[in-house]
Amino acid sequence: MHELETIFRDTVVGGLRRKAITTPSRWAESYRVMGQPFPGPWKFDHHPWLRGMHEATHQICIGQKAAQLGFTEVVLNITFFKIDIERRDCLYLLPAKTPDASDFSASRFDAALELSPHLRNLFQHVKNVGHKRAGSANLFVRGTNSRGGVKGLPIGFIVFDELDEMNQDNVILAKERVAGQPTWQIWKISTPTAPNHGINKEFVLSTQDHFIFKCPRCSKQTELIFPECLKIEGEHRLDIKIKGTHLICKECGGTLHQEEKKFFLKDAIWVPFGEKHVDRRGFYVNQLYSSTIQPWELAESYFAAQVDKAEEQEFFNSKLGIPHVPEGAQVTDVEISNAIGPRIKSDPAPKDKLVTMGVDQGTWLHYEIGAWDFLRLGNDLNMNASCEVLAEGKVLNFVELAQLMRQWRVIMCVIDAQPERRLAYEFAVKHWGHVKLCYYSVGASGKQIIIDQDDDSHKVSVDRTSWLDVAFNRFHNKTITLPKDLSNEYRFHIKNQIRRYSKDRHGNPIGEYISIGDDHLGHARCYDEIALPLAASLNTNTDIKAFL
Repeated sequence: MHELETIFRDTVVGGLRRKAITTPSRWAESYRVMGQPFPGPWKFDHHPWLRGMHEATHQICIGQKAAQLGFTEVVLNITFFKIDIERRDCLYLLPAKTPDASDFSASRFDAALELSPHLRNLFQHVKNVGHKRAGSANLFVRGTNSRGGVKGLPIGFIVFDELDEMNQDNVILAKERVAGQPTWQIWKISTPTAPNHGINKEFVLSTQDHFIFKCPRCSKQTELIFPECLKIEGEHRLDIKIKGTHLICKECGGTLHQEEKKFFLKDAIWVPFGEKHVDRRGFYVNQLYSSTIQPWELAESYFAAQVDKAEEQEFFNSKLGIPHVPEGAQVTDVEISNAIGPRIKSDPAPKDKLVTMGVDQGTWLHYEIGAWDFLRLGNDLNMNASCEVLAEGKVLNFVELAQLMRQWRVIMCVIDAQPERRLAYEFAVKHWGHVKLCYYSVGASGKQIIIDQDDDSHKVSVDRTSWLDVAFNRFHNKTITLPKDLSNEYRFHIKNQIRRYSKDRHGNPIGEYISIGDDHLGHARCYDEIALPLAASLNTNTDIKAFL
């Protein structure tokens, strides 16, 4: 009888304890067990900013973050709470199915289950990377690189983890999964990249909460921000004095010791720096708050950022959690204005010049028409040429595009092959030899132009980043002239392409372009650039390799 009483008592106590778990933070403290660097039951001691995030009730929550600050653990805890307590189906989205979803399943999900007996008992079916079952509730793990991965799932809770790395068109599609649900919540978290892109675009529309604490030296309410709060010692990253780098209060200049963080941040609160009454709550914090990252390590990253653009990008994005555009990574208003020449778009076509056209497909056909000057025909023709943009704009259909071909006596037109491949192909056939359908391809490298051996395909393939570099570098090196009546749309589209610097797994610098808005005329600029060596090859009956 004693054993039955014990079982009954434990059951009642367990039930009462479960009823008391009404928030994700209580769930985490009751059931989540963590590994290194702070092993044991979940606590907020070392990451006090995470508690308020757990309690957020806005339907849309935004986390613009530096790396390694616990934001992923927050959304993971909330996901577990939704499944365990509220019995909701949840959708956890990552940039790609492979390797992101597979890595998440192994490093995050499986690790959480291994450490927590409660989670092991909760989930019965866990071998499927993309689908985990816990009784009647389901966790779907998907990549956003495929439309199929985000369609057809009615969901009450969605996480977008690393939003800036995702296919932004499919992000919009995924948000429709909560349509029709009586109650729902969406979390979006990411380290930022460029201003007004991805997570930063969402964050500026939110409450923009910052984590505010009372300085233990002057008792004023303040926050940790760069450069005001990082007192860097030494002259370079190998300088032994760098170890003396420390944090200071931006109000009084007093030293804030690393080992005291857990005490002076304990009672800190989230304070909105944006509109208080918007429908989405946003959170921002940077690595100056971290109890595991030493101030001198941030100083090392800062010095590295002074000589390496990839390190510069990493410092601002991953260390400080703020968007950043390195110098030269984006065409500026000043550069565009400096390129304005005397002619207007209605002026007649110049004589005895090579004229090309680049066209980007979309709802409209956006085009750029350029006339070229060069000292000689030869190797690396684009590098030795200057471009005068004769006209730019957009037309509705290929009939109007054909009129432009005739009006400007275009020698070579390069057009985006998609999305209207059939119409683009028919246009190329009608202008046989003078139109090429362009594909951005991973098979091409540098400024290589791969011409399909089947002449009837009219197809060329190029490396996207390399040719966008060529197209936009004209603004930096002043080898492009623009018409006086340049459209505002052209200005915006050119500026909406930003070069992002990073490193591959071997540490080699690489670049890619991200779009922060409509960029059709930016791609038309690129296709116009690609058309130059093709036009020279056609005009001289010479292998295109002679001009690359």
